[in-house]
Amino acid sequence: MNDQVLAELIHVVESKAVANKLKPVVADVLDALIASPKEPQAWEPLQQDFFGARLPDGIKSGWLFALRNGAVFGNERHPNSWQRSIALQGAAEFELLLDGVWKKFVIHPSGSADGAVSIPPNVWHRIRIGPKVFVSLSFHTAPASELIEETSEGDDLTRTKRRLYASH
Repeated sequence: MNDQVLAELIHVVESKAVANKLKPVVADVLDALIASPKEPQAWEPLQQDFFGARLPDGIKSGWLFALRNGAVFGNERHPNSWQRSIALQGAAEFELLLDGVWKKFVIHPSGSADGAVSIPPNVWHRIRIGPKVFVSLSFHTAPASELIEETSEGDDLTRTKRRLYASH
């Protein structure tokens, strides 16, 4: 996918100032994952001003995730937000349901589009984590307090549950 906003986000994330600011937050999220061995993930929503005025227009929230190696995350979508995820460590296989077909995107830190995935609103996606912990930044067009996550019951995309992401 050709996504200019994603290209701008990659540029921001790779700046030395942001990379340095992220280091302690990454360490904290990795520590939280280690401290909760039964949990598949740990995350931290980033304050609106974390990146300063450097984010592209329309980006309302940022989240730092650590996803456990080997974990598989089922179908989910965000009906009120465009998600753009950038790999910082490890690798993950994202599958997006596009035009009725699951399309794979393997992302890993690369400094290019190979290191990120762009997921339009309401697009189902699922994730399989590689052999190492996967750390990523996810940017959304919805504020953290309003981001909706919808999950399916197994592979039945007609049976869903919806909740605010920040509440779980």
